[in-house]
Amino acid sequence: MSLAIWILGLFCLVGIVQSYKLTGIRSGNKTDLPTISIIGGTPASAGEFPYMALLHLDGALCGGTLIGDSVVVTAAHCLGSSNSSLPYYTVYLNTLSIDGDGDGSIVRGVSSFVKHENHSGGYNDIALLFLNETVTTIAYAPLPVDDSPVEPTEIPPTTKKPTTKKPTTKKPTTKRPTTKRPTTKRPTTKRPTTKRPTTRKPTTTKPRTTRRPSMRAFPDYANAAAVVTGWGIISNEGGASEKLLKADVTILDNTVCTSQYGNLFDGFAMLCAGGDGTDTCSGDSGGPLLVNGVLVGITSWGGALCADPDHAGGYTRVSSYVDWIANTQANNPNLVS
Repeated sequence: MSLAIWILGLFCLVGIVQSYKLTGIRSGNKTDLPTISIIGGTPASAGEFPYMALLHLDGALCGGTLIGDSVVVTAAHCLGSSNSSLPYYTVYLNTLSIDGDGDGSIVRGVSSFVKHENHSGGYNDIALLFLNETVTTIAYAPLPVDDSPVEPTEIPPTTKKPTTKKPTTKKPTTKRPTTKRPTTKRPTTKRPTTKRPTTRKPTTTKPRTTRRPSMRAFPDYANAAAVVTGWGIISNEGGASEKLLKADVTILDNTVCTSQYGNLFDGFAMLCAGGDGTDTCSGDSGGPLLVNGVLVGITSWGGALCADPDHAGGYTRVSSYVDWIANTQANNPNLVS
């Protein structure tokens, strides 16, 4: 696809933003990352993704993931700018239907939400929904954990070499004999005076321990097999899926993502992933990107066309926000316990 056509497709997305009611929702404007919204998916099984959240947001559709007994993580671009729409926000869990029904389905309202304070388009595209009642009958999705703890960096001790003064030796001073007649004194000779060398003991400073902030040893997930889920549109011209779909994708190395999107792609805060004819699409925003059941990404943005082999889907890199998630949960007064 030529660059001009791709840019034209990107601008055409503006008309879809926040208006694809219960069939899809994509974020962005003319200066943002291209936005995304499952292409090539297959139906999920009952109980396969119980933590997958279906979000009906004042008439619009998004996905989310239950990560705590009363917390759902989603994409910030799915949500409004204030809490005024909260009465019209509904969260469905453990369901396969786009209507949110079925055996074992759980329905909750939203008491509040928090979007990342630096969210802009596809950047920092993460938010937490706080449910009005806890969920205790299904498991929630785990977040990434460090490969191994990073030990503090120790600066090696510095030792000063001993300083030794050379001995100072005065030459003997000999006075010539003074002879008085008739009395003669023998010559008087002073012995040489030698100072002992002065050696200072080596001084050693204790090791300083320097802790380097934000040195978390998370995997980068490059080339990892992953799964995406959602109720989004099933073709570039089609409507939303009535049933929850899943699809296999591969997380691409950051260098590949950068080659496709240039400086729009931020490898610290983002992932990109794609498959052979599979992708997330409109309506899947906010849903999970899973590696071995671990939530590693949040569906966020993508190319002008879903499942474009030259433009993979874009995701918020969850491992870069685990501290933000923990702090936001700890500081939220509406968290149900």
